[in-house]
Amino acid sequence: MKDILVYLDGTAEDEVRISAAESLASAHEGHVTGLVCCLLPEFVAAGEGALGSGSVVVEMQQQAVAAGDVAEAAVRTRFERLGVLNEVRRIDVFASQTGSALASEARTTDVFIATRPYGTDADAQAVETVLFDSGRASLLLPPGAAAKPHGTVIIAWRNSKEAARAVAEALPILKKADLVIACMIGAGEAPEQEGHEPGADIARHLDRHGVRVEIRHVTGWSDPAEALLNETQKAAADLIVMGGYGHSRFREWILGGMTRDVLSLANVPVLLAH
Repeated sequence: MKDILVYLDGTAEDEVRISAAESLASAHEGHVTGLVCCLLPEFVAAGEGALGSGSVVVEMQQQAVAAGDVAEAAVRTRFERLGVLNEVRRIDVFASQTGSALASEARTTDVFIATRPYGTDADAQAVETVLFDSGRASLLLPPGAAAKPHGTVIIAWRNSKEAARAVAEALPILKKADLVIACMIGAGEAPEQEGHEPGADIARHLDRHGVRVEIRHVTGWSDPAEALLNETQKAAADLIVMGGYGHSRFREWILGGMTRDVLSLANVPVLLAH
């Protein structure tokens, strides 16, 4: 986690995201890039009066840019107080292009930090686009979350490429954690299919990286998201690591049920990768 990108939009949640980025960078001797995103209004002209609307659009865009200037100035002042290497960048982008612009910025970083997209006013489609199109991990924070070390980490483990990718992306964090719990909802694959105890492979893999891991098989729950969040609460975990599952319909990414439910309800940060 040497190269950390944090999404900033001039709202009160900026401080939450900045604090989380600084905490992560401090733990890993990393660099924080604050990305100030100024959303420009979009306008589709139709019908009578469209010809006279140009000046209104220009004025609205000028107001948006001015608001972006204020937000950028505030971020630069805040970043002067950071105790880690940092820089501030800014993009002015139309709302419909936000996801693609953020994904492009995130591709050359280690992790993208934003507020979780459900249960808040955050742009869910933009965050989903970063998750599925950037090729990098996303660390999504609950609103108002206090930054703290990731002492205990829960992995939502299943034998899938998404979960494997999430573990790989989170490995620097897992190595520094006091305890890592690989939580297998529904007990994972049947032992007779695998030829050994379910979860043994991921435990061996993490052990070879110096990660102390505990395997937990969780059964008896009809809702896997509730089961995972219950284990997170029982372990007093500071972070959930899980694969981002979804499908594409008309080129719009939609997260699957469990992923969406966890993001909607988790009171700890969630690191996702696809």
